Amino acid sequence: MSAEAPDPVEFRLLGPVGVTVSGTPVRLGGEQRTALLTMLLLHPNRVVSAERLTGLLWGPRSARTARSALQVRVSQLRRRLDEAGAGDDRLKFRPPGYLLRVEPGELDQHRFVTLADRGRERLAAGDAAEAARLLHEALDLFQGLPFEDVQASALEENRTRLLRHRLAVLTDRIDADLRLGRHAAVTAELVALVEEHPLDERLRGQLMLAYYRCGRRADALASYRQARQKLVDQLGLEPGEELRHLQREILNASPTPPPAAEQVSAPEQLPADQPFFTGRSDSIDRLDELMPTGTVRPVPVVISAIAGIAGVGKTTLAVHWAHRVRSRFPDGQLYVNLRGFEPTGLAATPGDALRMLLDGLGVPAQRIPYTVDAQANLYRSMLVRKRMLILLDNARDAEQVRPLLPGSPGCVAVVTSRDRLTGLVATEGARLLSLDVFSPVQARELLVGRIGADRAAAEPEAANEIIARCAGLPLALTVVAARAAVDPGLALVTLAAELGDGELNALNTGDTATDIRRVFSSSYRTLGDGARRLARLLGLHPGPDITISAASSLAGAAPDDVRRWFAELVQASFVAEPRPGRFTMHDLLRTYAAEMAQQDESEADQRAAVERDIDHYLHSASAGARAILPHGDRPEPGEPSAGVRPVAFDGSPQAVTWFAEELPVLLAVLRAAVDAGHDRRAAELAWTMARFFDLRSRYGDMADTQKVALAAAHRIGDLRRQARAHRLIGLAASRQALYDEAREHLERALTMTETLGDHTAQGHTRMTLAQLHARTGVFDEALRHAGLAYAAFLAGDQRYGQANALNAIGWYHARLGDHGQALTICAQAVALTMDLGDTRGAASAWDSQGYAHHQRGDYGQARDCFRRAIDLYAETGDAYFEADTLLHLVDTLQTSNHPAAAAASAKRALKLLEALGHVDAERARKKLRELG
Repeated sequence: MSAEAPDPVEFRLLGPVGVTVSGTPVRLGGEQRTALLTMLLLHPNRVVSAERLTGLLWGPRSARTARSALQVRVSQLRRRLDEAGAGDDRLKFRPPGYLLRVEPGELDQHRFVTLADRGRERLAAGDAAEAARLLHEALDLFQGLPFEDVQASALEENRTRLLRHRLAVLTDRIDADLRLGRHAAVTAELVALVEEHPLDERLRGQLMLAYYRCGRRADALASYRQARQKLVDQLGLEPGEELRHLQREILNASPTPPPAAEQVSAPEQLPADQPFFTGRSDSIDRLDELMPTGTVRPVPVVISAIAGIAGVGKTTLAVHWAHRVRSRFPDGQLYVNLRGFEPTGLAATPGDALRMLLDGLGVPAQRIPYTVDAQANLYRSMLVRKRMLILLDNARDAEQVRPLLPGSPGCVAVVTSRDRLTGLVATEGARLLSLDVFSPVQARELLVGRIGADRAAAEPEAANEIIARCAGLPLALTVVAARAAVDPGLALVTLAAELGDGELNALNTGDTATDIRRVFSSSYRTLGDGARRLARLLGLHPGPDITISAASSLAGAAPDDVRRWFAELVQASFVAEPRPGRFTMHDLLRTYAAEMAQQDESEADQRAAVERDIDHYLHSASAGARAILPHGDRPEPGEPSAGVRPVAFDGSPQAVTWFAEELPVLLAVLRAAVDAGHDRRAAELAWTMARFFDLRSRYGDMADTQKVALAAAHRIGDLRRQARAHRLIGLAASRQALYDEAREHLERALTMTETLGDHTAQGHTRMTLAQLHARTGVFDEALRHAGLAYAAFLAGDQRYGQANALNAIGWYHARLGDHGQALTICAQAVALTMDLGDTRGAASAWDSQGYAHHQRGDYGQARDCFRRAIDLYAETGDAYFEADTLLHLVDTLQTSNHPAAAAASAKRALKLLEALGHVDAERARKKLRELG
């Protein structure tokens, strides 16, 4: 071989596949050799199994003939590369396949990643000009679709992944251009991108910003409306807070609203204010007196109703006052509906409420502790030195509220409840503000405010009759005033007569119930047929709110019709829209609506509506669970009822957002399914929710819902679903360090799965038992269960389970000191996960190998393994495990005397963990302190 420097080689994947040596193209000759090179370049410097390569080139074919043909193609490709001057050692046989050596800088895909990473670093550092240059250079490497001249279904996932990466880098480049004032230059490009990716909120925000900075404010707002419509129609979701905030900035004509991706704002969670608020001036004055002053911690304020009257306007007063004083709370306003007196009886627990409050404060899910006491401590810690208003609406009792009270001098809690909450008055020094029904004067103010003074003066006796019939109850007055306001031709005397003709049974809500019932009846009768039917069916919906998508399923109607009916109901004050696209109904009106359903809908129609409602959430949650964990066991929701329109998801992030938004409804639907005797549906719904709970570390919720599933499965004699529930209860108990309880449930699950002969379920249960033993430090038992899990997955032909079990076996061998065996088994795990396209699983296996190499003192090998794991985690967007593995790499670099590289990796890990708001950021800081 020549001792001269080798000729420069360039490999290309980002467009037509190609190789050049010293600028001269290498003639590959043939589709199969091109496809072979593509697969090897997608895994540079790594062994690609012969089985995988033959599958790419010929699909199912006799193993012997396929291997012979593969050897011929490899020999031809090796000869072409050698003859062109790329070297005769480029393509090597390495059991169980082949490896293509690629040096740094030779592959365009690698150069793209390097340039993109540098560009993003400069963008984060505020150097937009250099970031734009680097990102433009990275994107220029794309000369078309990745490997566009290779048609092979086995490569489609790789192509899609590269295109997603390109889109992310393109979006970063547009961010840099916008910061440089190039809004006019990027507008047309953004229009085309948004048309191609209509649900991408980041692109939509960039387009809105570009329009606005070009002086096209109307186009910016129209683009927001279009985005909202598509999100609601296709996903049943509202735009995210960042996009909504940008819309508000544009509406307010802010001179230079920031890009949506950069916004960090105080929480602004208050429901919309009532535009026709009237009366209660004395109550407003009393609330003003309770504003915090100095450093004395303010006491909570309880707004309650005299004699527990519902509909007296507690929430309306609290929300109106909160909007009035919001400027005095610059750190934000938090709102939680505690659902204390919901007709379904499903009140929020203190843990539910604390999670919502912490989420509002921007705490990532993985940072939220398990126990209520720990959650409350974190919540209060985050309020230190802040000035915030916390509105706790519809509380059931003092025990529900007490953990939610702030402890900082600058924060005020306002609580509404039908109960007087004397426990808070006694122990927390709460101030009580009791509301009675309106006086005749206040009632007249509300009515006149809605219908106009002239109209009331024209029919004074009828106006007085309406006020008397409404018994001074603000809710009743609001409903009847809305009826008059939307029909200017309706004589007040006619309306008053209708109120006096009600013959329906009274609601059980107090002395004013009969008159309230008449008010509701008079307005209900004026609704159109569709709106009236939707109102009735909403009375059967168990959740605290509902979207257009879910209501379409409930009613078995088209979304456009449902949207029109909701507009009619909102106009009539039968429902409210506190957040765009989410509709609520006052509990009195829900009770009335449920009674109307019982009166006007047949029992069969009621049952059908309830089944459609349950099926909507069951099938939507099943789709969401599949999006979160595509390789896991598939939920089995069965066939949906006719008329159900489940939500579809474009990836895991949208599914996670949907679960977070709909969780209170899902919990209510789970309970409703049990009450209605739909035990199979209940067990499956709990199963779909388990993936979200695991992702968000909500193991208390997982245990609670799986206990419901266990009881449901027991009632229908379904042993398979009983076993699954026992396993998940065991998993939740293990994560909460309740090891005895975990062991009991897991052993029962194992016995059941063995009785059933369900190998896959046995494998999952054994894996959970292995994790339990590992958590308690008994690694030999963990290894035994992982080995039995692998055998079970083999028997059940569950290859993803096999890959996970192999990685676990390797990891436990490493923890027991058998590092050679760990390396052998983890290498098998890597091969299998890569063959399956399970990038995250492969990253985990490389990380395990890195640990084993480190323990053996093979620091160079350990570094390589950790870096491969880091690259794969970055590829999947798993920022936490990317950071975690970076810290493993830091240990190896530090031990092998590479302090500068160790510090760089620790800084990168710290940046990732701080962006996540994860407690492990302190690990990275500690490493940096150790490194000096």
